[in-house]
Amino acid sequence: MFAKRTANSSAQRGSAAEQQPEAVVEEVEAPQQAPEPKAAPKPLEIYAAVSGELHLYDPQAGHFSQVEDSVIAAVSEVGNWQYWLQINADDRSILGTPVVADLNPVFDFEHLSFIFNHWSADGTGRSWLLRFKDQPTLEKFQEGVMQALWEKLNETKWKKIQEKEREYVLDAFNDLTMEDAPPVEEEEEEEEEEEEERDREDERAQYDEDEEYDDDEEQQERNDGDVNSQLAVGYKHDRSFVVRGSKIGVFTHTPDNHLKFSTNISKVMTPGGKLMNPKKVMLHKEDRDLIMQNNVDPNKLYRMDIEYGKVVDEWNVHDDMSVTTFAPENKFAQMTGEQTFLGISHNALFRVDPRQAGNKIVDSETKQYVSKNDFSSIATTEKGYIAVASNKGDIRLFDRLGIRAKTQLPALGDPIIGMDVSADGRWILGTTKNYILLIDAMQHDGKNEGKLGFEKAFSSDSKPRPRRLALSPEHVAQFYHETGLPVSFTPAKFNTGEGASETSIITASGPYIIEWNLKRVTRGTKTPYMIKRYEEKVMADDFKFGSDKNVIVALPNEVNMVAKKSLKEPTRESIIGDVRLLGGTRKSGRIGTGKSGQYKLGRDDIVDSPY
Repeated sequence: MFAKRTANSSAQRGSAAEQQPEAVVEEVEAPQQAPEPKAAPKPLEIYAAVSGELHLYDPQAGHFSQVEDSVIAAVSEVGNWQYWLQINADDRSILGTPVVADLNPVFDFEHLSFIFNHWSADGTGRSWLLRFKDQPTLEKFQEGVMQALWEKLNETKWKKIQEKEREYVLDAFNDLTMEDAPPVEEEEEEEEEEEEERDREDERAQYDEDEEYDDDEEQQERNDGDVNSQLAVGYKHDRSFVVRGSKIGVFTHTPDNHLKFSTNISKVMTPGGKLMNPKKVMLHKEDRDLIMQNNVDPNKLYRMDIEYGKVVDEWNVHDDMSVTTFAPENKFAQMTGEQTFLGISHNALFRVDPRQAGNKIVDSETKQYVSKNDFSSIATTEKGYIAVASNKGDIRLFDRLGIRAKTQLPALGDPIIGMDVSADGRWILGTTKNYILLIDAMQHDGKNEGKLGFEKAFSSDSKPRPRRLALSPEHVAQFYHETGLPVSFTPAKFNTGEGASETSIITASGPYIIEWNLKRVTRGTKTPYMIKRYEEKVMADDFKFGSDKNVIVALPNEVNMVAKKSLKEPTRESIIGDVRLLGGTRKSGRIGTGKSGQYKLGRDDIVDSPY
């Protein structure tokens, strides 16, 4: 869909404009009036000022309608790490907005366009499109926008970072096709689509309703003021654990993919008898233990014996080092009796060994940094390779503890709130509020060809090609219109299982579950994600272990086992949801089955285009 931006793209520039589809010319009224523009701050430096057309997205019609046939779009620095996008026509101010991550910027090199969101003072979200006459103009504008975004997030001047790091950032905001994605024959694609359609037919017959838990005891507790907050899905045994205030609900997975209530641990207490609300939980030692942290003492961790339903150990991890989060020693460690696990603080990576006397950190397997790296999340592979991300947005790859990272991937600037890694270490997922960063950790050329970034550092001529998984700006605007909520992803996860390949990525935002198909992503499919809407906000989500077919979903007051096949194409109908169910019953928002609508930019999506 988007052309790949490379250092030598100038050779392609002439042909890019010539390959533009013939514009569809219609007399179309603007679907909405542009909001009153904010007064533009005085620019200290202009990063880019280019001419183009301005279009506004009409969600009813499903395309962009021209608002102005000639505008000047300027990106400028306005002081104190603040930046501004100003769009004028004939010395008239049309639109002005700060340059922030919530713009959800998308650069479409195939159609020479820049798409972004703007939120007006009354809270209305609109999706806009700037269309340029040629690729050099778009490239100039792209670098101006990305420079402003990056400098704002990192509070560092763009020119101070190396050229290869600038290319990494720019690549992440292009819609790249993975270089090594295997070619797919049309016949194979058709067969796959037919198989998916048969699956959906089966789904409509067999899963006409969500498979959800409902229990009188739980129903009575819905008015206790607490809501479900966290989810831990078992690996060794078919069970899921849902945290709700100081309570933990235990659910078994039945052979026919239902959730069955097992028991309720009504009061989680410390060994000293104090009531606690777990804020982080991890299953451990063949799903027999639940490691948890409360929101009072960040230096301590607790072990609950699940069979007894009681916290039996309180561990002081370190007197002077708080625990940001923790992860298993390797991807499938909880399938075994492994005692140790990994943890991070804001500037350290370490092993926790509960068998030690006193503090539980293993000093010989601790890597502490002098600078405040602000580590935020951690994930491990089947071999025990480690990926650590930070609130600055950078990612470090280690092959073992206690040493320097083999690879450090540059920061885009957005805090990373969740990490996952494929079992073999090939794929890395980093979740930010507005997008998910998918990185291929395999080196495809250079002296370390065939090695993972965990094992050997990427050479300067072999840097990874990041891919930014995001909802289209049009869908973001529609989500906001329907729910009043901006995009805010839950930590994305791969489906996982011993000996199984990762095929899907699951996350949620507001009342929507969103699934990316990894094969479609690597092919460069125009709409690689599917959605399902619920009536309430999705609090936590994860795949059932060993399957990519079923997802466990925790809503504020419900826990569901959802067949992935019930997710639908992101259309106006599916984004709105089935209003009969959303408004009238307790069922969690089955999606309507209206015809698929293509909201990605295409031949008929821009009208009144003189270029």
